[in-house]
Amino acid sequence: MKKISILGSTGSVGTQCLDIVSEFEDQFEVISLTAGKNEKKLKDQLRKYKPKYYLSESEVIYEHGKRLKTFEELLQFDDSDLIVIALSGISGLTPVLISVEQGRNIALANKESLVACGDLLNEISKKNKSSIIPLDSEHSAIWQCLKDEDINSIDSIALTASGGSLRDIPYNELSKITPPQVLNHPTWSMGDKITVDSATLINKVFEVQEASNLFEIPLDKINVVFHNESIIHGMVNYVDGNTISIMSKPDMKIPILYALFYPNRAKSKIVERINFNKLKNLTFRDHDEKKLSFFNFGMNVIKSSKLGPSFLVGSDQAVVENFLKNKINYLSMLDIMKEVYKYMDLSKPYSIETSKEVIKDSFNLTNKLINDGNI
Repeated sequence: MKKISILGSTGSVGTQCLDIVSEFEDQFEVISLTAGKNEKKLKDQLRKYKPKYYLSESEVIYEHGKRLKTFEELLQFDDSDLIVIALSGISGLTPVLISVEQGRNIALANKESLVACGDLLNEISKKNKSSIIPLDSEHSAIWQCLKDEDINSIDSIALTASGGSLRDIPYNELSKITPPQVLNHPTWSMGDKITVDSATLINKVFEVQEASNLFEIPLDKINVVFHNESIIHGMVNYVDGNTISIMSKPDMKIPILYALFYPNRAKSKIVERINFNKLKNLTFRDHDEKKLSFFNFGMNVIKSSKLGPSFLVGSDQAVVENFLKNKINYLSMLDIMKEVYKYMDLSKPYSIETSKEVIKDSFNLTNKLINDGNI
């Protein structure tokens, strides 16, 4: 029986992980669960899965499991075989760092940690013989495509993008777009932040940086392809002209299933398979150049310096949170990030600590500009 812990168990990825665990309850034991503010869902999960430990923002003591106060404390006691890190935003960096330093096996859905300092995490992971299994559909696909292949035989890799919820909305209507419209994704069911990032395409900037850090591939060898159906998740083009891709329904439970059972595969009753006889189209297209403004800015930032990705992680988190609260409009998110970027010192030596500092500073400066009107 595999022992697993899920950090971020009440979010979109966390709940889908537990759906898989429920289907294969004789093969998994849940050691730890952590949650943010969704106390009702956490209470239900504790009652059902009966973990040894739990962590939440509330100080409520529940009947099942021992309440711990910090990730540091939890990961000190936790003895799971696999830690699923499904936390959204910058809160995921601390448990990721602790886990790889401990030499733990992690299934990682937290983009921000890999974006900000993924190459450093890779070094620590190798040193401590930790393994990082990607949970993103795109990176899971690339990971599978690269299996047993010579890294030097890669010509390029391609990450697919659905274009998000606003892909068919004209650019001149974007300033009036509301959070509910942005959160209505055409193909994926995800958490709020990642759904907004999918619409702006900042999510795709993050994924390019993730792929570069995770697979040690230069940024200029990573392409983004717009693909409406979200059936093809990633492609690796090899020097001999062959391309290997991974195809599946747009369902996060599929890469989750792969990660939880790795290195084996399992057949799930709750995962839908592609029926190629009914699949009418696999389309690829250009994207409206004006609607690439977030993406182009983000790519310029991550290429500007080693700390550029850390700035983007912090500032993007702040603008998305404020957009979802209706404090700023959709297009002003980009204007605000551009303004904050002017004030950031990204020339410091690159390290885990400076990365954390830049994330914190860019997050705080962005909020200050939104709330006070100045920096």
